Amino acid sequence: MNIYNEIRHLIIEVIKNNIEGINQSTLDLITCEQPKNLKFGDLSSNALMILGKKNKIDVKSIEDVVISELNSKKLFEKVTYIKPGFINFTLKKSIWYDIMIHILKHNSFGFRNIGLNKKVILEFISANPTGPLHVGHLRGAVFGDVLANLMQKSGYKVAKEYYVNDIGNQIEVLYLTVKYHIENKLNKEHLKQPEEMYHGEYLKYIADEIIANEDYKKDKNLIKKIIIDKVLKLIRRDLNNLGIVFDNFISEKNIHEKGMLNDVIDNLNKKNLLFTGYLEKPKGIKDKDWKPKKQLIFKSSSYGDDNDRAIKKNDGNWTYFASDIAYHHYKVSRGFNEIINVWGADHAGYIKRINASLLALGHNKITFDVKLCQIVNLLENNKSVKMSKRSGNFILIDDILKKIDKDVVRFFMLIRKNDAHLDFDLKKCLEETKENPIFYIQYAIARINSANKFFTEKGLKFRGFNEKLFNKLNDNEIGLLKKLSLWPKVIENSVFYKEPHRVVYYLIDLAGLLHNYWSMGKLDIDLRVINENDNDVTEARLTLLNVISKVIRSGLDVLAIQPMEKM
Repeated sequence: MNIYNEIRHLIIEVIKNNIEGINQSTLDLITCEQPKNLKFGDLSSNALMILGKKNKIDVKSIEDVVISELNSKKLFEKVTYIKPGFINFTLKKSIWYDIMIHILKHNSFGFRNIGLNKKVILEFISANPTGPLHVGHLRGAVFGDVLANLMQKSGYKVAKEYYVNDIGNQIEVLYLTVKYHIENKLNKEHLKQPEEMYHGEYLKYIADEIIANEDYKKDKNLIKKIIIDKVLKLIRRDLNNLGIVFDNFISEKNIHEKGMLNDVIDNLNKKNLLFTGYLEKPKGIKDKDWKPKKQLIFKSSSYGDDNDRAIKKNDGNWTYFASDIAYHHYKVSRGFNEIINVWGADHAGYIKRINASLLALGHNKITFDVKLCQIVNLLENNKSVKMSKRSGNFILIDDILKKIDKDVVRFFMLIRKNDAHLDFDLKKCLEETKENPIFYIQYAIARINSANKFFTEKGLKFRGFNEKLFNKLNDNEIGLLKKLSLWPKVIENSVFYKEPHRVVYYLIDLAGLLHNYWSMGKLDIDLRVINENDNDVTEARLTLLNVISKVIRSGLDVLAIQPMEKM
């Protein structure tokens, strides 16, 4: 039950019945929201302002008829017009009763099938298999996983995918690094490790395992595969500890072996979109020795990219971009309607070229969307921790999860919008105060549970909620219901805009309102949840609290966070 959608549809119906010539694109701009100041009403719509702007209609000429017809509807206590074109609604109290009953009866309150079984592939993390996951991967990992949860619960068929870059220079460097450790161990030497190699104790352990269990003199490609498999095992461990399960791990090498890259090249060639030539010096390159080299180039600028792009280098090797074109072509070939990629903010410049490749290959009916996650600034002892994967100076996810519960980590990765910088303060995560939002949310559930326990220990039982009990609720308690009524809208907006942080913001607000309400009982005995002199008031308030708990639990479930029953 989404009261905002219901009233929006009602407004549009009234407009269609009374005003001719309003096109659908104008009607789509009409919104129905909760006003920032509830003194104006329970809901507010921009309907008349939109009609005035888009259809050049004199608002005064339609105001009376629209407001009059809306006032005749049984939903409303009052409908008023506010310049320059807002309609404010005050709902009848019985509507809030209906909403409360709906929440009590439906475990899926807030969710509806807006996805209509649309097939979505959501690719996230896709870190190179050169080491375990570190804090730089955390934000995109949690963001992608929670976005998948939101979409799945809203009627989309979502496949979560991890793309494994298991060919290329970084794999060669990984192989040489492990080879260096193997030779050092066998020759009992301590040669200085070349700077360009990867650093980290895990590489020594992999070398030791290969010495103990494998013929390290095997074919180079076989040893590479063994190394990659061992690194992927570390990555899967980290994912499991973070509560993330992927549907697919897709190998770049395997895509090449399937002939996807050849298909892409043939397709682009037939369309005369490839040529051999030279590209201008990339911006930001300061190398004085840089010289243009003949390369195979894709005319991506013909499809909205800023420049044409190389797909095959002068040395005969394919570029990363070529592989990415093949991978995205492979995504489409599997029948997905929508492609969503979660990337680091430093990949923003890559969006246009991938989109250009999809259009060039004829995949113009596919929805392609990229969500960028800004960097996480890890704070330890109030100091920023600098990291470098090559130097081995990076904080592993495994290290963080040994200090902080995964649920806390997941929550804090969504405490800011994905494209805003995020400070991840390890100390704050462990605080048990209202300054720690996840603690405050969990404490709300624990408080509600304690009230239920006190109720049952008194020998009292719930008799079944009805309108008589509902009428025992005061205006402040109805205000809590108004906040609960926003939950379906929060879910739909989180899915539509692909912004899981909206769920976190809502839970923080809802928990704050609950704690403020609870505190009133400390100041006024008549406002306590448990009213010793009136069982009806007690049951009404406890039922409201249990409805709040139900919505908080629903939100935590979206975030894949376990509610704490007592604290």
